[in-house]
Formats: sequence, structure tokens, C-alpha cells
Amino acid sequence: MTLFKQMALMVSLIIIIMLGSVMAINYQSAKKDMLESLNQTTINNLQTLMQKIIEANNFTEESSDDEEIIEESSNNALIESEIDGSVGGGYYRMVKFSSESGSFEYMQIDNDPVEGVPLWFIEFSSIKLQTVSEDIMDGFNMLGVLSVEGDPGIVYKALYKMFTNLLYIFAISVALALLVLSSVLHFVLKPLYRVQHQAESILKNEFIIQEQIPYTTEFKDVVYGMNAMVNKVEDIFEKGNEAAQRNRELLYNDPTTKLFNRRYLMLKLPDLIKEANKTEGGVVIFIALSGAEAINQVLGRQKADDMFLSLASSFNNVCKEYEERLIARVNGTEFTLMLPDCEAKMGYEVAQKININFEALLQSNELDNKKIFIDIGIYRYKPSVNVGELLTRADNALSQAKAKEGNNIHLYEEQNDENAMGKEQWRTIIEESIHTNLFSLKFWPTMNAKSKTVEHSVMTFTIDGGENKKYFYGDFIAPAINLGLVSKIYIVTLKDLITQRHAELDGSICSIRLSNEFIKDPKAFDELSVLLNEYAKTIQFDLSFEVTDSFAINNTATVKSFVELFNKYNFGFGLNAFTGESNNFTYLKELNPKFLKADCAFLLDQSQDSMSALQVITDSLGIDIIATFVKTEDELKKLQTMHIDSVQGPITDSIKVS
Repeated sequence: MTLFKQMALMVSLIIIIMLGSVMAINYQSAKKDMLESLNQTTINNLQTLMQKIIEANNFTEESSDDEEIIEESSNNALIESEIDGSVGGGYYRMVKFSSESGSFEYMQIDNDPVEGVPLWFIEFSSIKLQTVSEDIMDGFNMLGVLSVEGDPGIVYKALYKMFTNLLYIFAISVALALLVLSSVLHFVLKPLYRVQHQAESILKNEFIIQEQIPYTTEFKDVVYGMNAMVNKVEDIFEKGNEAAQRNRELLYNDPTTKLFNRRYLMLKLPDLIKEANKTEGGVVIFIALSGAEAINQVLGRQKADDMFLSLASSFNNVCKEYEERLIARVNGTEFTLMLPDCEAKMGYEVAQKININFEALLQSNELDNKKIFIDIGIYRYKPSVNVGELLTRADNALSQAKAKEGNNIHLYEEQNDENAMGKEQWRTIIEESIHTNLFSLKFWPTMNAKSKTVEHSVMTFTIDGGENKKYFYGDFIAPAINLGLVSKIYIVTLKDLITQRHAELDGSICSIRLSNEFIKDPKAFDELSVLLNEYAKTIQFDLSFEVTDSFAINNTATVKSFVELFNKYNFGFGLNAFTGESNNFTYLKELNPKFLKADCAFLLDQSQDSMSALQVITDSLGIDIIATFVKTEDELKKLQTMHIDSVQGPITDSIKVS
């Protein structure tokens, strides 16, 4: 319960008790006054009734003198008549007459319900009037005893009317008091609401400084404290960000061209061609520069560096359409361009543009193209290639380019496998799998090696259509991308995940890696929204979604829209394939992932300063680091010395769940 509600409830109860007490006192006081007034009226009216009874008795005696007959029955009848008239007139509830001789006694009681007054109020009020008794004397003769009880109906009606009026006044008073209270509390607690918003923003990695300082001393101290904390956390992040960028440049960037170096290229290559990121392969371009010494001799060191920087810029310009590109300066005279999802023809066109830009660069610097030139080797790789094969074949393509006369570009493309299925064959298989849901879900654990618990399970899927119709993710995802069927595959598998029971996920967390193609599909967001809106409340386990870090860097706005969708249903979000390639880590604040997954080789390759800077960033944002592709106990021990206990990969088979 919020502080406002607690204070409002407490003060409201006090107001209600106070007003209720005042109303109760007024009610009881009025009731007492009415009863006293009724008793006095009853006593006053008693004398009148006694006089009427005496007169009735005298009238009877006079008649007996004339006729010499005393008609006692007539006398009694007259007394009864007077009593009935008094009760019937509403003056009394009860009248009782007992003669002195005891020969005559008459009592009349009015037990009719009180009109206009509910029974519950009569029971609640419970008015009890005292019976008033007086001796009836006619001169020195005692006629009898008259006992009367006033009619409480008058009091009930007056009290009920007053009660309803008090109730209306009470309700209006309480409503006005609560309205005033609400306004006052909103005003008084407004600084606290801003503090609450500030605290919630910190959890979202948004650092807000309160400019409006409240007048209340206690709130003022809290605001100063929160502002100081926000400044401190943001300062920690900024320092970590600067340190991470600086260390990243030292580790992975060529100081002259600002391109990645060979060290980063070798770390990133497995990630670019590994099974989870395969499409139809891509192009790797090796570029060798001849005449570097001549450039330094003619231009001097500084201008030569400027020329290399311009050359690097031209590499980026000719292949900027490839988001997953990787450009590296392998050594002083060799460069590598890695272009996933690039066809051979497009790769050749990129090489031609590089040639044109290089010739223009030579002319602008008045350099001789006979002494200074480049050779370009292009290798169009298939999804099945490994890093060693890719580098060897690309180097062979570069050697062929150097050996050519009149053409400095050589393209090497492997012939298609005769046993490989064609596009239409894959279309039939994939569409059938979608329509009849032939996808089989698999789950791989992410474990905490320290606590020996499963943190979450990562979902993948295969096609299982029976004998000779079983295909792994890496087999069918490439043709699925080319056929534009990736989104349909993911929607079918996600629906299966959240609508069917998977015993291994009960009470746990399942993480789903969303492919780049799914996120880029304009229809995917709406389809996923509909699916989650329909089934989110019925899911028996927690969900988390992942996207690749490089895609998130280049498509932050698109990824953020998905993150907002996940947050709507309290689903988690994380980044995988993290290699620290960003020049600025502020995108992490914007996306607010719960975890980063980085290849074990990347993490172990970090210097102590680099790892410390990265952990400062993640700690300040509340992000966990998870190591992937961990294979050996030795790797695990090294990771744990870096305070990384969450792991994926073959090593999880040797960790016994506690």
C-alpha cells in the first residue's frame, strides 16, 4: 500500500471517528432531551386525565341520587371511554386504572407500529419510558390508582428524522473532509512522488535530477540524497563507459585507421559464421596494399596516416548497407572486410568501388599507381565453412589476385553442392512444417556454477517430420530467411511454447533468441503482440527474450519497441553475442537488458582494465554477464576469478544441479 493511501486511510479514520463521535453525542443528547420532555408532558397530561375520570365518576353519582340507583357498570364504562380516548388520541402508549376497592381494573395498550420509522431503528433506539402512577382523589375520597406511560412514537419519529439529517450531514462532512485531505496530501506528498519517480527511473537506467527542491525539511534531505545518488551512479557509469571505450580501442582498434585489428577479427569471426547466425553465407574480402614505404617517403608520416584513415573511411562507405559488417586492419598493409549476407556479385561490386576510391585517393595525394596499388581477393563462403577454411580460401583468392595481370580482383566461389536442396524444395518442407507444426522444441540450460542452479533455459527448435525429414536449425534457417518465412516459424514455435505444457520449464525461466530477420519484419511486432496479449496470462513459467548485441546497436529504436512490449507483460530481455564493439555503451541504459551474453573467448581475452571497466558499466546498470561456449573446467575457473559464474555451453553437463 502506498504512503498516500496509508496516510489517507489513517487520517480518514480519525476524521470519521471524530465526526461520528460528535454525531453520536448530538444524537444521544437530543434523545435525552426528548425523553425528558415526553416524561414531563406525560405528567402534565396525567392531571388532565385524572380530572376527566373524577368528572365521569361525579356524573354517575348525581344520576344515582335522582334515581336512587347506583349504576356501577355505567361508571366503569365512562372511565373506560375516557381511557380509550386518551390512548387512541396518541397521548399515551399505556393507561391503567385500578379502583380503590379492587372491584374494577382497566388497561389499554397501544402496540401498533410507528408509521414512517423502520423497525431496525426502533430496535436500535430502544426507548424505554417510565410508568407514572398517581392516586385519584375526589375530595377526601380515593377513587383508585391511575398509571400511564407516554407514547414513544413521537420520539421515534423525531429521532429518526434527526438521525437521517445527521447522517446526510455526516456523509457530506466526511466527503468534504476527504476531498480536502486528498488535496492537502497530494500537495504535501508531491515531492515524494517525484522521489518515487526518480527511484523508478533509476531501475530503468534513467538518471533524473530533481530541480524542484521541496520546502519540507525531511523531503528536502531525501531529494538532496537522491540527487547525489543519481549523480554518483551516472558518474560511475560514465567513467566505466569512458574506460571501456579507451580499453577497447587499446585492445581491438588500429590507432591509425580506427578500424578493428586482427585480434578483434579473430574473436568476432566465429560469432559471424557460427550456426546461430547463418543465412546463405557471405563474402570475405582480403585487401593487400603494396608500396606502403613509398607512401611514407613521399607524403611523410603524418600525411601517410591521414591517407590510411581516408582509405579506412572509404571501406566503410562502400559497404555501409551491411549492418553486420566487420572491417579490420590485419597488419600494416593488409585489410579484411567481412560481409555476412552478401552475394558474390555484390561482393565483387564492393571490390570494384574500393578500387575506384583507392585510385581517386592516389590522385588526390599525387601518388604513382605503378608503385602503389592494391590487390583484392574475394571468397564467397557457405554456411558450413569454419574459421580456418574461411581464412585459407580467402588468402588463396588474394594470392590469385596478386598473380593476375591487368586485373587486381579475384573472386573464389565454391560450386553448389549437388546434393543440396533447391529453393522450392525448402519452401515445401518449411511451409508444411509451419502448417502442421513439425517443429520440435529443445532447451539448453544457462547455469550458475557457484550456486549450481539453472538460471534459465534457452529455447531452440528443429524440424522433426519423421524419418529422413529431420533438420537442425542451421539447416533450414538460411532458406527460411531467403523465402521470407522466418517470422511465421517463430510465431508457430512461440505459440507452441506458451500454449503447450513443457514439464522441464515449470516454475522456471525460458529465454528465446529472436533472429534479426524476425525483428526487422514489419508484421512480426503486431503478430507477437497479438500472441502475447492472448496467452500471456496463462503461461506457467517466466519468459525472457534475446537479440544480438550488434543488431541492437544498429537498430536501437526498433529493439526498444520490442523491449517495451516485453516490459508490458513483465518479461525479461537480454543481449547475446556481446563483443563490446560499440563506441558508446549508453544504448545499454536505453534498452536496459537484464543480462549480456558474451563468448567465453572474448571475456578471457579482456585485459584486467577492460574487464573492470565492463563490470563497472554492468554493475551500475544492474546487468548480469553470462559466458557462452564454455567448454572446460579451466575456462570456468578463469571466469570465476573474474566474478562470472553464469555460464552456457558444454561445461553445464558437468555441473550437478543442487
